[in-house]
Amino acid sequence: MIWVRRLSVAGTILAFLALPRGLMGAPAATGNAVHQPPGIASLVRLESSPAVVDVAYRYGQVTAAADGAYGPNVSAPRSAWYLEYQRAGATDVIAGVLREDPALIAEGLRIFHFGLARETRIGGFPGSAWPFHGTAFFLSEAAPALLVLRASSFAPQFAAELSWQTLRMQRAAHYMVRWVGGPGKIDDHTKDHRWYEAAIALGAAGVLAGDEQLVQWSHLYAQSGMRQQWANGVMPEDGGHDSGYQALGLSSAVRYLVLVAGGRLRTTLYRALQLGEQWELSRIESDGSVNQAGDTRTAGCRERDPAGQCKTVFYAPIYTALARWAVVSGDPRFQAAATLVWQRSGYGNG
Repeated sequence: MIWVRRLSVAGTILAFLALPRGLMGAPAATGNAVHQPPGIASLVRLESSPAVVDVAYRYGQVTAAADGAYGPNVSAPRSAWYLEYQRAGATDVIAGVLREDPALIAEGLRIFHFGLARETRIGGFPGSAWPFHGTAFFLSEAAPALLVLRASSFAPQFAAELSWQTLRMQRAAHYMVRWVGGPGKIDDHTKDHRWYEAAIALGAAGVLAGDEQLVQWSHLYAQSGMRQQWANGVMPEDGGHDSGYQALGLSSAVRYLVLVAGGRLRTTLYRALQLGEQWELSRIESDGSVNQAGDTRTAGCRERDPAGQCKTVFYAPIYTALARWAVVSGDPRFQAAATLVWQRSGYGNG
């Protein structure tokens, strides 16, 4: 299960330690990430920045079953499993690079491997739910994690596994697009976060594999996500707003901004993120609690997860979305809010 060591309030304001030797070529972000050119170095700067590290990677660690299965996949049959749960390995891969812990990196790769080992030669995952959304959700986390690993000094140590996983992620990205009938199409138009999820999934997999076609396809999804956004910044979910799912979309969109988006797409996406992040910030109370009034999906047990549990506050997506925007925008309000939500979640409240 995912665990994060509890930290005192005073501890949350400690400056991030010097950047690990594994990322010496990519200095930590300093609040001006929007001015950096898109690419792997910009993604590394974002993920290794103090604001993001403090809430996501300093203590984060995922522990899977012996075979790498995570969450419901530990007991799920091959005929009914969930590829997207294997995205949890991203925490270990990135945290392992930042903390210079190769055993932690290996654990994250093992979690990815469990899912990718079930891939067919044409890129599908038999028995896994939601061939498009499930694959996109997995790739949206797994592909950026591999990019961070590949940019580190640990890349040679894991070269064979990196190559094996990269090929399968590329194949999966092409398959998910074919499954919905071609680029620019999606399996559910009513959930805005899924457009950005698909954008970073295709974009990151494309950058990882050197596949320009995937990168070009990713632009279509980012543009569709922006078109759906309301004037007040809401990224609609099932016809309304939802603080948790908006946060998922924001994190995907911020990563897409720094890794892939350039030119006019970068400018328009930045403006969309300004509006969306401001709306998300408006949902954060002074004690770090999240106002869920009117949320369409994560309030009042309106939806349940595959384990049958009520969906409720998405703490981790919310505080990571706010932290990432704090780095890109340079606005300290978002870092302060991210810390408050992190503390409220129980992970950071000593």
